[in-house]
Amino acid sequence: MWNSKISTIQKDSPVPLYYQLKEILKNQIESGELKDGEMIPSERELIELYQISRPTVRQAINELVNSQLLVRRQGYGTFVNKPKRSQWYLESLTSFSEENEKKGLATKTTVLTIQLIEGTMELNSLFRKSHNQYYHIERLRYVEEQPVVLVSTYIPCNLAPELEKENLTENSLYDILHNRYHLNIDYGERSLEAVIVDKNDYQHLGISPESPIQLVKTIAFLENGDVFEYSISRFRGDLSSFKAKLKFNK
Repeated sequence: MWNSKISTIQKDSPVPLYYQLKEILKNQIESGELKDGEMIPSERELIELYQISRPTVRQAINELVNSQLLVRRQGYGTFVNKPKRSQWYLESLTSFSEENEKKGLATKTTVLTIQLIEGTMELNSLFRKSHNQYYHIERLRYVEEQPVVLVSTYIPCNLAPELEKENLTENSLYDILHNRYHLNIDYGERSLEAVIVDKNDYQHLGISPESPIQLVKTIAFLENGDVFEYSISRFRGDLSSFKAKLKFNK
């Protein structure tokens, strides 16, 4: 049901009234106060509640319909049409499944390949140490049955012997590394870049060629300072967004 504890519209603000209403409704949807499939208040109710004009209300709703956050059903009303979009928080190093379970989203993983490869100058440089062999793991991760991210992961073999025998479909890689191999995971460094999907990746992700994706590279460290993981993740641009908490340095 509609939450009565809602933000007010500032009539003396330079921000247009329709935009303020749009943001209020958008925030209600994204926070879960307005749930997927729930009908929003009628135009008349919004007019009375906020003391604004019908054109203002209609413009706000039209923009949310155009962005597919709302959908009109003839003869019934306007309903929340929240897309199954994954939002990733950059300030924490958590597993894919854990990140989505917090939001109540169902996930699954398909392991496309796991193989041993020889150490290269590039990998040894990234890991800041020479390793003879690495595991190269390719996984396709799903949210609510939709492919969202294709991940290439590299792990030094000496840190996780016989990793290929572990069930990476049902279990979190980080949980396996921590519980099975007793690796004390500390922190990670991530870089993001908007790119066009590679011709070898678009079919796995279920998108068309030339679609935009977010390329995310992660280098993860143990408590002793050693690098234990290097991952390259290709996130679908239409189903993923990223959020970070920024603190002002006085």
